[in-house]
Parts: sequence; C-alpha cells; structure tokens
Amino acid sequence: MNQIGQRIKQFRKQNGLTQEKLADYLGVTDKAVSKWECGLTAPDLALIMPLARILGVSADELLGGKKEETDAKRLEYDERYANYLKYDTRDNYQIALQAVKDYPNDYKYLAFLAQTEMFMAYCSEFKEEPTSEYSVEMLERAIKHNDMVIEDCDDASVRGNAIWNAMVCCKNMGDYDRAKGYAEMFPAQNQFTKDKAMELCLQGEELIQHKKWSVYKKLHALCSAFSRIYHFAEKKDPYVIATLDAEEEILKVVFPDGNYHDFHKNLVCAYQIRAEFEIIEGNLDQAMAYLRIMMEHARKVPQGEKHTLDGVFEGIEVNHPVDYRMIYVINGLDDIEKPISEQLKNRLKQERYAPLFEREDFQALIRS
Repeated sequence: MNQIGQRIKQFRKQNGLTQEKLADYLGVTDKAVSKWECGLTAPDLALIMPLARILGVSADELLGGKKEETDAKRLEYDERYANYLKYDTRDNYQIALQAVKDYPNDYKYLAFLAQTEMFMAYCSEFKEEPTSEYSVEMLERAIKHNDMVIEDCDDASVRGNAIWNAMVCCKNMGDYDRAKGYAEMFPAQNQFTKDKAMELCLQGEELIQHKKWSVYKKLHALCSAFSRIYHFAEKKDPYVIATLDAEEEILKVVFPDGNYHDFHKNLVCAYQIRAEFEIIEGNLDQAMAYLRIMMEHARKVPQGEKHTLDGVFEGIEVNHPVDYRMIYVINGLDDIEKPISEQLKNRLKQERYAPLFEREDFQALIRS
C-alpha cells in the first residue's frame, strides 16, 4: 500500500501540486490524500484513472507497471486542439469537455474548453440576443476556465491565449473594466520580430517578396482594426462612416482592379453594417443597394483556394483554407462548409431585416 502512496507523492510533486490542489481535482479531502501518501489507506479503485490522468501518468505506471508507449486519446485531443477551426463548434465543445475530464491537469485542453465555450455563446440561434442568459452563462464559464489557465499554466503561449479570450468574453458582455484588467496582463512585446530578423537575412527578390508579405499582413491587421471600430457601433455616427469609407478607399488603392482577394470578406462585413444602419433609419432603398454589394463581395471571397496575388502584392502566393471561423461567428453563421454568400441568405431572414421582407428585390436577393 505504501508503494502507491510514494508514487502519488512523487508524481504530485513533479506536477507542482499541493495535497489540497490534488484533493480539489478529485473531489476528496486533503486528509485523504495525506493518508494515501503515508500508506495508511489507498485510493478507491474508481479514483485510479482520474488520479493517473491528473498526475500525467498511465494507470499502470501509477500502480507500478511500465509507462504506456502511446495514448490514442491524447493524440485525438491534440489533433482537435491544434485544428479546432476545421470542426463544428458543438462537436468541439463535447470533445473539449471530455478532454478536460480525461486530462484535468492539461491546461491546453482547459484553454480549448474555454475557447469552445466562447464560440458556443455565439452560435447562430443565440446571436440575436448576445447578452441572453445562455450567452452570458457560457461566457462566464469561459472566463472561469481561462482564469484557471492564467493562474497555473506555465506555457506562455497557452496562457497568452487564455488572457486574450477572457478579455474578449468580458468585452462582449459589456464589462469593460474587467476586460481592461486582462488587457493589462499582456507582457510587453520584444522590439525584435521574426519579420525584422528575416529582413536582415534576405537579399534581392527574396527580400522584396518578404517585404510584400509583411505589408500584406499589416494590411490585414489594419482592416481588422477598422472592423473592431464599426462592427460594435450601435448607430450611424460620423466616425463610424469615416472608418467604413477609409477601409474601402485603402483597399481600392491597393487593389485598383477591384479584385480584393480575401479582403472581400472585410467588405462583406462593412456593407452588412452599412445596410443595417440604413434599415434603422428607414432608408430601405439604400439598405437594399448595400445588401446587393455585400452579396457581390461574398461571392468573391476565396474559399479553399490557393492563388497568387497581383498589384502591389504581385507574386505573393496565398493559401485560403475553408476556414473563416471568426467571420462565421461574427455573422451568426453555423455551416463553415458552405460559401459565405449562401450562409448570408439565412442571416437575412433574421428579425432585424423584417422591414425588407415584403420587398420583391429583397426576396430576389435571397433566391439569387
């Protein structure tokens, strides 16, 4: 009996766990853990598997056998964690719940669960009421699990993602003070970046292409910054319209032929916002004009295509996986396999577009 107690103590310390922490994970008292480690009692048979997973070992190893060579479950969870954007949000949520149950001390799975909880809060059927009881409950769960990662995880990347996601959850609930607290947790960024380092190592055409790629990424960042200004605007303020106009004018300069490549998706969001502002003000003809432009851009969004850019980015090859998860989350879409244009038609059936329902041109847009 004392041998298993010694192994529990050894693995507990290797994982940086106190007796109290281990007891909390297992739902027992710290006195029970102390008795196991002293050899006075042994854990119940039903606790062996959860105990082994918390300690990061196999049941055989905990009981004194050889360490398992492979762990099919962990491999499956790792693949899902690394590629979660490829899968349905609801499926991810169930997988993440099971991963945390099977490996409660693996913080990347806990971060995975928090991520899926945030996405679940904005599944399409709840998008109409982003502050509904369900959405708030899921966002609070996500924050709680992110807090656990932030408090105990040593992996800087996993911890950084948890800080970001907790901040976004608070912001989406309108709790800006709490969001600001998470923002202040971000470490200062090193002044040297990979892009700057590469510029010192490349020459000739290779250097030119690298700089083009750097500008391309910065343009994406700029458009994302613009969208954060106008997407959450509640009314048609002058600064919001100025932001929408500035984004489009910049893209017109960069892509004078009107082929905006993957930036078409940014204009999808922009014209959707423009149309909704016009509906609120009762300008239904103008709203329809914006919706038609929105659908034109939606049909041109690359999806699963690998192609070469032109214009100022001539020669840059971009690979677009069938993956616009954030666009789908923002727009309340739920089928990532379908083109965005088809999904938008379902969104146009929502109540906010009710003033347009009886118009023939609106129905024609849905059918097109």
